Amino acid sequence: GESLPFGEASFTAENLVYLTTEQVLEDYVELVASLKKSLGAENCPVVAFGGSYGGTLTTLLRTAYPATVVGGLAASAPVGYYDVEGWESHGVDTYTWSDIVTRDYAEADPSCMDAIHAASAAVNEAPTDEVVEAFHVCDAAALGPSSQSDLFAYALESLPQLDYPYAVGGLPAWPVNASCSVLVQAYASGASSSLVFAAASITKLALDIDDSGACLEAMEGPGGIPGDGPGPGNWGYQSCTETLHEFSTREDGVRNYTFDYVASGVHPCNALFNSTVTPDTAALTRRFGGYKIGDGEAGVTNMIWSNGRLDPWSGGGFLTPVPDATSNHWVLLDKGAHHLDLRGPHPDDPEEVTNARALEEEIIWGWIEAASRS
Repeated sequence: GESLPFGEASFTAENLVYLTTEQVLEDYVELVASLKKSLGAENCPVVAFGGSYGGTLTTLLRTAYPATVVGGLAASAPVGYYDVEGWESHGVDTYTWSDIVTRDYAEADPSCMDAIHAASAAVNEAPTDEVVEAFHVCDAAALGPSSQSDLFAYALESLPQLDYPYAVGGLPAWPVNASCSVLVQAYASGASSSLVFAAASITKLALDIDDSGACLEAMEGPGGIPGDGPGPGNWGYQSCTETLHEFSTREDGVRNYTFDYVASGVHPCNALFNSTVTPDTAALTRRFGGYKIGDGEAGVTNMIWSNGRLDPWSGGGFLTPVPDATSNHWVLLDKGAHHLDLRGPHPDDPEEVTNARALEEEIIWGWIEAASRS
């Protein structure tokens, strides 16, 4: 938190121009060189680790600066989501992200999606003041920009990413299953008030809203768009420059939304940043490569790409092993959420993640030993 280049002024429109993936990578290159020199470790090999956007950075760091790191473990790195032109050939489309969310809830309970739709309708139809009170938000704006159920949808989309086999923070183990149990029970009651209460309970659980604490102000995240999108903060700024995701949802998803470049990106970004930036959804692929990296066409070596089937970001991950790429490795966890393998060991870890960590460690030690001999 002490690395903000302009202190509190780092997030002004004038200074945010330096917030680019290219600049982040160059900063890492300089940081690694500085640390190796100051520690007297010029000959020590360095391995990159990262999850989510950090996994994307790990992939791109090894791609663009292979002399800086000898290899990388990129967990839940959705590099493919930025390569729209490569979607069709890799079985990806605008619905992939939200389809995984829908599948997770449907697999948890066959009635869960029906319960979600009923709860969303109940929230939208309830008096606004009652919904504001139930969700413990400060005002109607905090519920979302397009409907009263936006915040609920945002919470539902968050939980599959956090669907870990043990309790984390205020979340129970397997929070998707736990949420479905609450919703299905409320749905069976047939009472709209029960559905609103259930939706509010799940939202507060997912977003760590405490009824005894301060009310929730309007958030950057719930912008009426799946995944993430334009907002006033640093991640919202990057959505307005190079990381806007072209995600839509089907009518049977947790929300009904169709991506539109102008409405989803240009208009909100113009309003947020005084028309100084324009979303470029192909920027990262054009600069670094997209699926070509994972397909072995970019000459990248010594990479591990791990993904979890429960994680909606896995839809844009590198999932298919390339037979001739013997120095690259692919790990897919059937019961894995967002970068589960990067979390510390836990007694309730599925055997597959314990085995994955052991494999990753073995591979990484191999890179280090090989680099140390050269």
